[in-house]
Amino acid sequence: MVTLVGLLAGAEEPRLVLEGHTGTIWDLDFSPDGTMLASAGGCGDKIIRLWDVTTGWELFQLVGHVDRVVDLDFDPEGGTLAAVAPTDRAVRLWDVETGEFRLLESPVGSLFSVAYSSDGRWLAAGAFSGGVALWRRTDEGFQLVLTLSGPTAEVREVAFSPDGSLLAAASEDGTVHIWNIQTRELVGLIDEHTDEVRAVAFSPEGSLLATASKDERVLLWEVPSWRLVRTLSGHTWSVNALAFSPDGRLLASASSDRTVILWQVATGEALATLRGHQKEVMGVDFSPDGELLASSSADLTVILWEVGELP
Repeated sequence: MVTLVGLLAGAEEPRLVLEGHTGTIWDLDFSPDGTMLASAGGCGDKIIRLWDVTTGWELFQLVGHVDRVVDLDFDPEGGTLAAVAPTDRAVRLWDVETGEFRLLESPVGSLFSVAYSSDGRWLAAGAFSGGVALWRRTDEGFQLVLTLSGPTAEVREVAFSPDGSLLAAASEDGTVHIWNIQTRELVGLIDEHTDEVRAVAFSPEGSLLATASKDERVLLWEVPSWRLVRTLSGHTWSVNALAFSPDGRLLASASSDRTVILWQVATGEALATLRGHQKEVMGVDFSPDGELLASSSADLTVILWEVGELP
């Protein structure tokens, strides 16, 4: 179901509210062409829903996971959606045209996070155990290349740098590990946060890495020196998700304090605080054209916000 709320007034009110999930919506992702939005249902739901971004109507559902779906990511061509649900102990690769799927069995146990590289050549998944599995695309499909170790607790998010050379893993042990994919070497270790690290994201041009934590802070790091550039403070509870706008000017942070804050990356200024969810905000993503921001919550809704006019 979609609720038409109307046009925004300075990005302070939602444009569309999407309803239908019966469990916490852990994550969401726009398709590369910006026409669809995928949302991941939690316990009591276990369904991925695909929405038409223009109308807000639900297009169809991807059903088959045996546990809450906690993370998902479209491949760069938009035809496949990778998703993980812990009890599956596999990455499920959904064909969004047919609703069929293939499984990549996990070599590191139950999975909590998944991401494609920007060129689609690599796929990474983070585990409850702290391990990270890395697959490479071949003519026959994805082939497991290796597993990476370092984090000692649940890997909440994995992210590739825009050029695909680096892989970052955010862990509940309070660290972020960064590896060079080609050499398999650990090239960065961030341990500045004082609590679980829930999210990590590279800026579109690759010069910054953003990390977010249960300690209520978002930190911006210079790549590849891993020098702390800026601390963004404003949330009053755990920060659960991050997303850079496609042009790199804005950073969105989603929090258990029920808000999404839009930050100006160059200055660290909080440009807007989006208040619309009634419970923890778990996921956030910009549309490919940067005009829309989607947020998902434990209140069982997805909200679409118009943000294109922000400075």
